Amino acid sequence: MNQGKRVMWKETTLGDVAVDGLLAGLGAGVAMAIVLTAVGAVSGDAPTSVLARFDPSERAHPLVGALMHLAAAGVYGLLFGVIWRAMGRRMSGRITALASGIVYGLALFVLAETVLLPSARSPLLAIPASAFGLAHVVYGLTLGWLMSRASMGH
Repeated sequence: MNQGKRVMWKETTLGDVAVDGLLAGLGAGVAMAIVLTAVGAVSGDAPTSVLARFDPSERAHPLVGALMHLAAAGVYGLLFGVIWRAMGRRMSGRITALASGIVYGLALFVLAETVLLPSARSPLLAIPASAFGLAHVVYGLTLGWLMSRASMGH
């Protein structure tokens, strides 16, 4: 409930924040996909080609790739929600949430670039690291923003 400038934080269970994180992760995944397809279009890649890189099968279908991307984004968002809950009030401010989201997105980028994608020989390695990094910053920023909104109950 808002009274003037005072914000009341809603009390949540671990399940609540996990679901909030999942949903925020899906929203952040959409933002990330928009960045990647836009950068790909500027580089001459069709959006379908960019999305198909997320499909690990040999057929590489863009719809499957988009769904795989959103599934991973949701799971990573759920994990962020659990971390959010564990951090408690230390992550209660909007600026803290945005900064935490960016750090989280960059951590995911480093993990993907150095461990996950090379070990899987993923087609995502074809995306320039600068574009992939930018997309992860957008993911984290959006994730932090959406989680802060969910925490404040609006």
